[in-house]
Formats: sequence, C-alpha cells, structure tokens
Amino acid sequence: MRLEPAPVAEQQGLWWKPPQARFRPTTDARLNALRHSFYGDAIAALKPGRAVTVTTYVLASPGVDVDATHELLGRHARDRGWTVHRDRFTDTPVNGPLPIRPQFNLACRHAGAGFATGVLAVGRAAMPSTDETYESYLHWLHSRCAFIAFLQPQPGGSPWDAQ
Repeated sequence: MRLEPAPVAEQQGLWWKPPQARFRPTTDARLNALRHSFYGDAIAALKPGRAVTVTTYVLASPGVDVDATHELLGRHARDRGWTVHRDRFTDTPVNGPLPIRPQFNLACRHAGAGFATGVLAVGRAAMPSTDETYESYLHWLHSRCAFIAFLQPQPGGSPWDAQ
C-alpha cells in the first residue's frame, strides 16, 4: 500500500513534544484496498455451490478492439472459474473523455439486481474518473453483495502472448 504524508493540520502533537510525521494511504491505494475488501465480502456472501457470475465492461477508447477485449475479459473470468453472463457493456467516448458512462451504470445495476455477482473490467482507467463517484459505485455494489474486479496480470507475460 502506498502512503503519503498527512497534512500538518492533521498532525496534532502535545506542546512539549514535537509532532511526528504521519502517513496515510494514497487515494488510489485506499480505493484499491476497499475494492479488494468488498470483493471478499461479496464472495463470502455467496451461497455454497453458487457460481460467481460476472458481466464484462469495456471503456472503448479510440483504437480498442471491443470484441477482443470482451473476449480477453471472458477468458480471464473462465480461468478463475467464474461464469460470464451473456450481457456485455461498452461505453464509447465520442469526443474526448466520457464524464457519464451510461453502460457502466447499467452494468452496475445489472450486478446490483442479482443477474451477476460482479462487474469485470480491464482496470481502473475504465472506471468513473472521479474518486468520489468510483467509491460511491463500490459502496452501492457492496450493499447489494456485488463487486468490481479488474483483469489481473498473468505471470509469465501478457495474455495476448499465450495462444
């Protein structure tokens, strides 16, 4: 976990003892830890014998092969023993960044309604750009025993190299 120095205003010391430098997790590290924690809670909440079902979400930047990315996410899910739901969600920014991601919202609602256990995406770059919005999606899904998972790097190279 990466740490950053806490602001001086948060470092209260006693008048006879100088304050010691304090550190706190960076925002990215805190959100990553929260996502991992919520993932564990969602998996633990599953009934015994029920398979983990995920839906795939892709933020299609210019030059991204959407079908290949969904296939890569599906292969990753199957390698983990998960079932891939037939619905796929893709947001395509037209001119510049996409502040509102309607397909991501639908993917989260799909998981929150119980059709899938989680949403599988390539990485943090596919999530909403503001940390507050991303955290609110994490909490909303957690309240419905669902999660957001990212594509994990493969040991021994890129999944694109394996054929």
